[in-house]
Amino acid sequence: MIRIGLVGMGYLGRIHLKVLQDLPAHFQIAGVFDHNTDRSIELSTEAPALTIFASYPELLQHTDAVAIIASTPAHYELATQAVRAAKAVFIEKPICSLLSDAQHLKVLAEQHQVLIQVGHIERYNPLIMALFSQIEAQPIHVLKSNRSAPFQLRGSEVSVVLDLMIHDIDLVLALNKAAIETLEVTAKQEQSKHPDEVWAKLTFSNGMVAELFASRMAPQRTRTIDLTLAQEAYHLNLINQEFSIQSSSAESNTIQVKPHNAMQQQWLDFAHCYQQQLVPRVDVQAGIAALQLALQIEACAKEYISQNTMQSIQ
Repeated sequence: MIRIGLVGMGYLGRIHLKVLQDLPAHFQIAGVFDHNTDRSIELSTEAPALTIFASYPELLQHTDAVAIIASTPAHYELATQAVRAAKAVFIEKPICSLLSDAQHLKVLAEQHQVLIQVGHIERYNPLIMALFSQIEAQPIHVLKSNRSAPFQLRGSEVSVVLDLMIHDIDLVLALNKAAIETLEVTAKQEQSKHPDEVWAKLTFSNGMVAELFASRMAPQRTRTIDLTLAQEAYHLNLINQEFSIQSSSAESNTIQVKPHNAMQQQWLDFAHCYQQQLVPRVDVQAGIAALQLALQIEACAKEYISQNTMQSIQ
């Protein structure tokens, strides 16, 4: 059994806590820490049996592993402390704010021989797992994703690329290992200090084209992925958990996918890799690759917004 501590007990941190509490055969909740004193007091009232540590170093002293669910700018410092203390680390996506920090974290983890798993949860979505199994090594011609939602304050401390699009960036990179040859980006910024709506078109050296769209300015939530292969087209609705395939003869079939809790599967993978000393499905290198491309798209989005703002002024 893994003694685990959680740091960052906001909305997402509490969801992780509930999932871990439902896996008593694999995890023992050592306790939690949050720098927000009011949140800690609120949590102690809600869950009086839960140990709430007064400091992060104190939490590390009582754990085998740590779940870092804090805001992205805090990831690097929290993770480096944990790795230096020889604790296994689960870190929510994106792995870090800066690419250099993520790369240093990888070196540090290798030096200390510590497990790091990055929380790209869509890899554990039952539809996505079924998709990977279905297409196997078939070449993808076109991939289009739409990940949109109405604006909310949570997550707006970063761009929509790092908040939403990074899920699909990770999936694209997992599906296609070829080099990216060209990148086109358009963007809007209306709700926050960062790009709030971004469209990115990536052309790969093997001919695959990926069009990724992410928005937090939409009237309703949308989570869809469409893929075109040589003989088939795939449509995934991640909200309704619908998976359909249309053949070149226009026949359409619905794929029945057995449902499961993606976050629970993610944590079961972490436990298995910890116990068997294996590399997780979403390791630190996958987290770095997703962050690197996300930051590149984000930079293009900011440049596009800046140029169009200047044009409107002129």
